[in-house]
Amino acid sequence: MSNKNNPFALPEMELVEKRLQEINSYDNPYLSEVTGYVLHQGGKRLRPLLVLLCSDIYGAALKTRVDVAVAAELIHSASLVHDDIVDNSSLRRGQLSTNKRWGNPSAVLVGDFLFARAYAILSSYPKILGIMTEAISSMCLGELRQMYCHFDPDTTPEDYIHTIVSKTASLITASCECGAIISPMPADEVRIISKFALHIGIAFQISDDISDYVLDADEAGKPQGNDIRNGIVTLPLMYLVANPDTRQRVQGLLNQKQPLEPKMLHQELEKTKAIQKSAAVACQHLDRGIELLGNFPARPSVMMLKELALQVKERCTALSQHAPLAQQPCQPCQPSSPQFGPR
Repeated sequence: MSNKNNPFALPEMELVEKRLQEINSYDNPYLSEVTGYVLHQGGKRLRPLLVLLCSDIYGAALKTRVDVAVAAELIHSASLVHDDIVDNSSLRRGQLSTNKRWGNPSAVLVGDFLFARAYAILSSYPKILGIMTEAISSMCLGELRQMYCHFDPDTTPEDYIHTIVSKTASLITASCECGAIISPMPADEVRIISKFALHIGIAFQISDDISDYVLDADEAGKPQGNDIRNGIVTLPLMYLVANPDTRQRVQGLLNQKQPLEPKMLHQELEKTKAIQKSAAVACQHLDRGIELLGNFPARPSVMMLKELALQVKERCTALSQHAPLAQQPCQPCQPSSPQFGPR
């Protein structure tokens, strides 16, 4: 793909990176070390990219676009630091997580500090600040809802979608909405771009949940099987509970409330094609999102949003072609120690 069509090669992203480096200049070398580690762990910067693309459909002041994009990335980075503490995760993007490297107390404070930096930037944009803080509240509620539903075989698809809309899609939607409203975009189109973002956010989280079952730690950049080990019931597992042939064993395992491993469910995942079905749901959301883009003028930023959705769809399709992780012959799978917070 040429840089012209690659949304991640957007020139304004270089300004976002430069601003993040400037923000990471403190008199306290310890703080700079930890925050620099968090901000440069190799993420794709999806949320700031969405701010920049949505604000470019009708045009907006460059400084405002970069400010809001940087704030979106700071909020996202802070939330990941706190997520890793809650999940007791040891890896983030293939590197030691902040809590694993510096301990929970430092990680909590660094996450708080990054949130504060984002609020400081957004204080000049009260309407944007309101949207972003609402998204943060939604993220917290989503994580709490998930935390207290660990190992619950009665989790419904509606519960699942409600949770991922809160914990993942809310900030993606807020990023698109904020980008749109700092431009002259008509109000009805702002609502449409928010719906587009909602579908992208749902699909993005479903693909991440699928990766828990088919990618090892090196490929995923995070501990393999972390969700199921923590008793988080995501879409692939729901297909196992819904299938009469696999329901009894899976419900029995969940009711034990003991850490599980994806390899323990290899046969059930293969038999039910739960991975492929989950990927198909994600692709349906992406198709709906792409269809919504037809309501906008045919401008380069809209084409890049479509390309971004197609890249996520390509990832979902690739994940659906992975075989579920399987235990080695004659090597019984031993569950790891629990890695979940209070239930």
